[in-house]
Amino acid sequence: MLKQISQIFTIKFISVLIISFPSAIIADYFNIPLAWFLGPMIITSIAALSGLKILMPKIILSFILFLSETPTILSLLLKTLILSICFFKIRPQPTIKIFFIIVLFLLSGCSTTKEKYDRDLPSLPSDWSSSYQSLKEIDGWAETFNDEELLKLISEALENNKDLKIASSRLDIARASSRASIAPLLPTIGTNVSRIQSSVIIDNQNNPERVYAYQDSLGVQLNWEVDIWGKLSRQSRSTYKDLESAEADLEFARLSIAGLTAQSWYLFSEAKLQRDLAERNLETRISTLKKVENRYIKGIAQSRDLRLARSEVESTRADLINKQQIFNETARTLEVIIGRYPEANIVPGDLPSIPQNPNIGTPAERLPLRPDIRSLEAQIESAGLQLTSTRLAFLPSVSLNAQWNTLEDNWSDALEPDRLAGSIVGSITQSIFQGGRRIANSKIKKAQLEAILETYAQALLAAAQEAENAIAAEETLTKREIAISKAFEESKAAEELTLDQYNRGLSTIFELLNAQSRRLNSESLLINAKRLRLTNRIKMYMAIATPVYGKN
Repeated sequence: MLKQISQIFTIKFISVLIISFPSAIIADYFNIPLAWFLGPMIITSIAALSGLKILMPKIILSFILFLSETPTILSLLLKTLILSICFFKIRPQPTIKIFFIIVLFLLSGCSTTKEKYDRDLPSLPSDWSSSYQSLKEIDGWAETFNDEELLKLISEALENNKDLKIASSRLDIARASSRASIAPLLPTIGTNVSRIQSSVIIDNQNNPERVYAYQDSLGVQLNWEVDIWGKLSRQSRSTYKDLESAEADLEFARLSIAGLTAQSWYLFSEAKLQRDLAERNLETRISTLKKVENRYIKGIAQSRDLRLARSEVESTRADLINKQQIFNETARTLEVIIGRYPEANIVPGDLPSIPQNPNIGTPAERLPLRPDIRSLEAQIESAGLQLTSTRLAFLPSVSLNAQWNTLEDNWSDALEPDRLAGSIVGSITQSIFQGGRRIANSKIKKAQLEAILETYAQALLAAAQEAENAIAAEETLTKREIAISKAFEESKAAEELTLDQYNRGLSTIFELLNAQSRRLNSESLLINAKRLRLTNRIKMYMAIATPVYGKN
């Protein structure tokens, strides 16, 4: 037993540990990546090639190495210990031993792969501050209004909106960039084919003759930068994170356009109802003016009453003109959103009833689901990968270059095995001085990452504020609508009583006009209150990341 232990804890074993410690520290600083699961496999293979024999059963070894696959220095040292114990020296060649030690150094450093950056972000509360009561689970909010015209408009807007087409084009660019990012990880292969013509003059018995000769060349070259540090792979992963961000941006744009379409549709509907109300009020004012005129002719009403009635008619006519202008503007806005401007000939409808309160979950559940938040999270990951990639630029690059070529007078002989020539060259390149460019690039990427982190924190707070305001407004807007509805009913009854009294001569024109104005104002407020609740409900759906359409 002691003999076996002494065979394990040799100077070579201690040397491996000494190599591993600084390797781990350096790798932890630079975030040097190599797939964690590849490290043990490659080390085991190299050990076998080096003449080292695995003493531990393979199942146990694999299990232990699997459990130790975490990007920490402790994991690195644990694997180094396990591998050193499991390998027993036979007699490898000196060159292979040196190669093994070098590769072990590299792989030891490559065992730590975590992306490190501080995220001092605001914490989300466990619940909303409002006393909101959830009633119903919904998959998509567009269907909750039971408005077929709204569904058609949203579908048309998502298909034709220009802003969405711009966002879709940006997504196409991100997809193409992500595909192109794979190219640096793969070797480049090139070919060249050429024919060289030469001529010489031969003096053939005082008879000079020009003789032509042809030499054909065929060559193949392979160039590959081995991504041993993971710099190129991180750049590629960064573009994929950019793609995820673009996809989330498009989703957010679709959600925003759908919400904007719904809000514009109900603004358009409100404008129609307000215009219709102004038309009815104008008819009422004209009818009142005729009564006053009859009374004036009979000498019952004074000139003052007549002028007041005429003034109300013209004021109401001006209000109708203004309501018609608002109606036209909201129509054009909706036409632009759905991409059918001008003359979309959209027929406005009535304001629907408010759907049941949806389940809003908790801030920690809902806010991270928002597409704008997910886009920023992907940007953070991308910036972190870019930062690490710039730091890895300080490390040497490893390249593999191979070429094969032939040079013959005849193509038929060019592919003969004994006519072929080739070479394989491996190189390690380390740039020593670049005038501070790499340090500056690293600082730039770090500053960009910090800026995105701050943007993310601000966006998270803004999202929380938006959701909290919309949720809290649900209760207040409901109470407001109830109060305005009661006021409208009372003002309507008061108008009817005042009109009856005026017809019997028991009330003045002042009282009648005031009663009509109060009824008009309360009815207008009631229409507006219903629309505001609809608009706020749409805002709440968007704030808590409720999809536009359901799963079905």
